[in-house]
Amino acid sequence: MLWVGPASAQDVTLTSRDGLITLTGTMQSYDGAYYRVQTAYGLLTLDGQGVRCDGPGCPNLADYVPDLTIASAAGTARLWTGLIERFAARSGFGLQHVVQSDRAFRLILSDAGNGQVLARLGFALADSDQGLADLQSGKADLALSLQVLAGLPGTAEVIALDAAVPLVAASNPLTAISLPDLAGVLSGRITNWRQLGRVEAPIVLHALMPGSGLLRATEARLGVVTAAAAIRHEDAEQLADAIAADPWAIAVSSMAEVGNARALDLTGACRFPSRATADTVKSGDYPLALPMALYAPDRPLPLVLRDLLDWVGSPDAAPAVRDAGFVDQQPARIALAAQGDRLAHAIAAAGPEVGLDTLQAMVADMADADRLTPTFRFRADGRLDVASEAALGRLARDLEAGLLDGNRLILVGFSDGSGPTEANLRLARQRAERVHQALLAAAPLMDARRVALKVAAYGEALPIACDDTPLGAATNRRVELWVQPLATDSPLPGN
Repeated sequence: MLWVGPASAQDVTLTSRDGLITLTGTMQSYDGAYYRVQTAYGLLTLDGQGVRCDGPGCPNLADYVPDLTIASAAGTARLWTGLIERFAARSGFGLQHVVQSDRAFRLILSDAGNGQVLARLGFALADSDQGLADLQSGKADLALSLQVLAGLPGTAEVIALDAAVPLVAASNPLTAISLPDLAGVLSGRITNWRQLGRVEAPIVLHALMPGSGLLRATEARLGVVTAAAAIRHEDAEQLADAIAADPWAIAVSSMAEVGNARALDLTGACRFPSRATADTVKSGDYPLALPMALYAPDRPLPLVLRDLLDWVGSPDAAPAVRDAGFVDQQPARIALAAQGDRLAHAIAAAGPEVGLDTLQAMVADMADADRLTPTFRFRADGRLDVASEAALGRLARDLEAGLLDGNRLILVGFSDGSGPTEANLRLARQRAERVHQALLAAAPLMDARRVALKVAAYGEALPIACDDTPLGAATNRRVELWVQPLATDSPLPGN
């Protein structure tokens, strides 16, 4: 993983610069800045500038080149290649691409002037389970996964977004499937196309391998386990090809790997279709939108890797994410004129609980505002989910940088349709207030004289998914972000 030379795990003695402290142990790794040494006191990490190293296990500091391993899901090779190519160009590095096998490759960064190797980045394409296990065991320095897991040591940074989409052949007449039906197909409870309102024919279920992060994340969202009879595939490209060739086949795969197959919309008893697009995935309005989380261990990383981690979430990295077929996280504006479908659905879904006055008030607030795609949702424990935490951090940085000056940001809370109307409205406002307070805490340098924050709530007035499943209801419980220009001749309202 990090530096492990021929003298790996050999004796070393580390002495403080003033000579007062001496530690003896076996060298585990060196990352260009820190030694990790197994001592009588346990595994210690020490700043290389503060100690002198003696013994056969000491690295050659002059010749040190970080040799790093990144475990990543199959199908992400072009994502990493595109990201590192842009990172190298931005940093003035040379780049060499070495293919080791169909599941492994290496990208070598070098000084463009003298050709000196600066870092070797090895990529092991494995399933999510294996990648996270390699990270925990120390066989990998980073792991990219579509599984968002709590309790792992270290940090998780969302670098891109994907979505799980149901796939059928282009000749299949089905255009949409409900979440309950999709769960039934995956679990093996629904086995015939007649059960989906089509012809009498057996459903041929295909799936990714059991350790796939995308499959695991989809199963967790739907609350099912994929049937043992499913035909398994090593990667999403093979899966899409198999679906495209069989009019009776169906599978769930990545929106980045639809190929010649066709993605189905999601729907439900409310008949409101949800399609995986860049905007619906960025906003999380598509129920099976999935964050791609890059996990890093709880230890210092080499400088080149820290620079890479700082850069992959930046606007400069977004084109590489899009070119690879995934969705970047840069905020997008959705004008009111482009929201006709969901407003029409809100009107159709309105009843005694949501009156005309509520809808009119909501549309009045939206009249001169655009929706920004960052949308905030909560985990079961009440904390923001990982995608929302990432969105909050980016929004806070934009506010402190003055990128939204001259605007009013409206945090608008919504709820699902279960429960009494007044209780739903109260819960929606509470969620919006919590995001408001979290944003103020995350952006202490925001100039409140130049940008205004406002909280609003409309409860169940604007559903974006059907409430007939836990996943659909959870999708509706959200805090949206709307932005509208402030009048130049009016005083700026307080926060």
